[in-house]
Amino acid sequence: MRNGEKDFQPTQHLRTIPAKLRLDEVVPYMSLPSSRDVNVDLWAYKQRKNLVILFHHGFECSPCAEKLEELARAYDQVQELEAEILAVSFDRVDQIREYAKRASIPFPLLCDAKGVATERFTYEDEVRGSPLPSVFITDRWGALRYQKIAREADDLPNVEEALSWLLSIRIECPECSHL
Repeated sequence: MRNGEKDFQPTQHLRTIPAKLRLDEVVPYMSLPSSRDVNVDLWAYKQRKNLVILFHHGFECSPCAEKLEELARAYDQVQELEAEILAVSFDRVDQIREYAKRASIPFPLLCDAKGVATERFTYEDEVRGSPLPSVFITDRWGALRYQKIAREADDLPNVEEALSWLLSIRIECPECSHL
């Protein structure tokens, strides 16, 4: 403290969460069971698709479910930008399969029951026992172009911002695009 002033101590909610990954470096490998009854391998998208990878608290979290449904509504636009969405939670495979069907989620929902992918990409919310809401956007080569780790899904970028990142990737590398 100086001059009798109190040091500012931000609340846990307001603290910046440090990134685990470096921009422009290839994101870690993951292969997880999915709502589509097959394992989804991140490298299967290499040289083919840009990726939007969303880690979330699970389907019981209303803001997380809203984020998933927002992405589902924009899925055609995401695909037009030669991208795929992958959503990762600790929910069981039977839960993600049922939720994908009920909410008409067109992209793969992934089960990280052991937390291995979460540990590589983001952090675990110890209170909820689930991944912290996080978004990672990669180019088709797997290089990280954008990341945001938040305490709540409401603090993640909206669909328009994700689409703008995907468009930016396409503009930066038009020869990489099949459009």
